[in-house]
Amino acid sequence: MATSVDTEVVEVYLDHAASTPLRPEAQAAWLGASARHHANPTGAHRAARAARRALDDARDEIAAALDRPPAEVVFTSGGSEADNLAIRGVLHAQGGIAVCSAGEHHAVLEPVEHAGGLTVELEADGTVSPDRLAAVLDAADQPVSVVSIMVINNETGVVNDIPALVEVTRRHAPGAWFHTDAVQALAWIDLAAHVDGADLISITGHKFGGPVGTGALFVRHGVELDAQILGGGQERGRRAGTPDVAGAAAFA
Repeated sequence: MATSVDTEVVEVYLDHAASTPLRPEAQAAWLGASARHHANPTGAHRAARAARRALDDARDEIAAALDRPPAEVVFTSGGSEADNLAIRGVLHAQGGIAVCSAGEHHAVLEPVEHAGGLTVELEADGTVSPDRLAAVLDAADQPVSVVSIMVINNETGVVNDIPALVEVTRRHAPGAWFHTDAVQALAWIDLAAHVDGADLISITGHKFGGPVGTGALFVRHGVELDAQILGGGQERGRRAGTPDVAGAAAFA
């Protein structure tokens, strides 16, 4: 005669490539900053100045992760906004066209295609070949203003040689800025070494234990880029809106 056995179901989360659980330290940082810093950090009064210091501390931490100056960090609502700001911001400021690989996230592919840009087909192993990128750049019938190729593919895990692709871009499209979507990379590799030479770098918090809705775009000094969200001078005029101090603290 069959007997029933009580079993405990253990749920195992296996989709870290899409989004990661919030780390306890990130949750603590968010709760602490939410309780302490309710003021608008763009204000002039004492509470606003305290919030601004907390925002600047988060900016410093995030910049240090990539060994870049804090002034390059533009806080965004996530990786998709950072990608759009990089592509659309450069095209709006400079004109020309964008080039990306056929394996990019849709947050890059769609802005490039919408603006009439070009795509570089992938190799059989899923990587982007410097020679194939050079051929596309040479064949472009309009000035190329920005090239965008991700560090790690979000579906296959393939790692691209960003420094080599930057070098090709400098030779074949010397007027173009190089953007890389590093959203999938920060949790897994020494990102600073893998994005050497890139002018624009997108990252987000929820891929490595931070909160959803947090992100940043690194913008090298000298890059011409127009804000895509208007209404204020926040983030050095590159992204309007009251900064999310608690989100930035948890992200950092």
